[in-house]
Amino acid sequence: MPAAAERAGSRVVIADDHPVFRDGLARRIRERDELTLVAEAAEGETALELIRRLRPNVGVLDLRMPGMDGLKVARAVRDEALPTRLVILSAYVESSLVFEALAAGARAFVSKDADRLDVCEAIVSVARGRVVLPPTFHAGLAAEIQSRTESRHRLSSRELDVLRLVADGASAPQAARRLHLSTGRVKAHLASLYEKLGVNDRAAAVAEAMRRGMLQ
Repeated sequence: MPAAAERAGSRVVIADDHPVFRDGLARRIRERDELTLVAEAAEGETALELIRRLRPNVGVLDLRMPGMDGLKVARAVRDEALPTRLVILSAYVESSLVFEALAAGARAFVSKDADRLDVCEAIVSVARGRVVLPPTFHAGLAAEIQSRTESRHRLSSRELDVLRLVADGASAPQAARRLHLSTGRVKAHLASLYEKLGVNDRAAAVAEAMRRGMLQ
């Protein structure tokens, strides 16, 4: 529901399906001269509509909400190029969730166990263009980024099957028959493994795979 603004400041919309938590945070925001609460929501669809209509400086979103969760709202805000900067609140603080929130366009990830004053400080920081992540997340986040980067370069089992047949001298049609795939699918696997290996042709792919120990 819309909230009356009595003073100027960074305009904030909050969305959380737990009324006690939402009311407590709303009360803290109203106590801050540099923040103005302009609306509250109990679920993601309403939060997104409020952000679209009111264009607040900051949106504070619970990660888990019925229907459209905080990440889905964040992706919609990002995809629609809305100017609102987002803070994601979560009871869970795994590095994978932090990574997903940042990838969705959020500028801060804050534990719901944090003091409401700390949440307000995060909102103020985000309104000023900063990114807010608790220091304890940094090591885990770095590991998550490394893991995801490595997985993007790891060949799938089917790509390895195609690569082994190519290394044995099979053409794309021959590999397709051996694997009971279409020739087009085999060529798609070849293109994918070329990209992952950083090469441009079959000979280079085989050489690079041998260098990495993939064909042993």
